[in-house]
Amino acid sequence: MKVTGIQKLTLLDYPGVVACTVFTAGCNFRCPFCHNAMLVLPEQIDDECLTDDEVFGFLKKRRGVLDGVAVTGGEPLLQPGLPRFLERVKEEGYAVKLDTNGSFPARLKELVCGGL
Repeated sequence: MKVTGIQKLTLLDYPGVVACTVFTAGCNFRCPFCHNAMLVLPEQIDDECLTDDEVFGFLKKRRGVLDGVAVTGGEPLLQPGLPRFLERVKEEGYAVKLDTNGSFPARLKELVCGGL
């Protein structure tokens, strides 16, 4: 997973849930109004990505404080490691919310049918 950052606390991105937001790199759209435009081209931010150990180390420290993880981008469904990442988030006891532009319905269906 190319995780470019974590917002440590959000009360907006996952309505009704105390959560953090995980930002992924890359998007297949080039919307002129994008509020995360700096995440669109992943080749420009490869050096700034967090490791899985950093992400899950953070989540372990926040257990009992956070209830969920909102995954956004860019477009998270471009990430080949997304299913395993979401499995690990759920294994840590967090609820998952995924923000997507909807351009990969088959990938989204796989995640939903897989309980992720």
